[in-house]
Amino acid sequence: MPETPGGRWPRRSVPALALSGFFLFILAEVALLVWVSTQIGWWTLVALMVSTVVGAYLLQREWRKAWKELGESLKTGSLPPGRTADAVLVLLGGFMLIMPGFITDVLGLLLLLPFTRPGVRSFLGWWVTRAVPRDGAMPRNMVIQGEVVEGEVVEGEVVEPGSGPEGGTVPGISPHNVDDEGHQGP
Repeated sequence: MPETPGGRWPRRSVPALALSGFFLFILAEVALLVWVSTQIGWWTLVALMVSTVVGAYLLQREWRKAWKELGESLKTGSLPPGRTADAVLVLLGGFMLIMPGFITDVLGLLLLLPFTRPGVRSFLGWWVTRAVPRDGAMPRNMVIQGEVVEGEVVEGEVVEPGSGPEGGTVPGISPHNVDDEGHQGP
């Protein structure tokens, strides 16, 4: 896939890249399950069931704790940074632990355990700040494809009908020929 001049992938290839990554993840998960089952046999099923039960327990415990902290924060009127992110990470971690697979179990534990969650939250915050432009504008190297509209830029102020100086009128614009959006009609 070709890159744009700034080094980023074109927008239309992002879904294809995400889908490819998802399929590679599933393939890695299945390959690991097959390898583990050749090493320890039917104990693989026991390990998967135990991880599901432990995941459900940890999800319940950590979710209650996160929900209680969120409720206390809302009662005091201040929401310390990270509380909402912790609640989301707990949900994702519990979901990943309940899903069958060893890679999802490791990722789920990283999201669920209270002593690993701050590190994951910090990493995700760092990653998001790098991925999203700070000013909300589009990246400089992004190419916008579309139709160019030729025209003239008129500098000035937008004046609402009826807000002019002399009795609410604006010179040159009659209040009778302005539509609801403020455009002057014929």
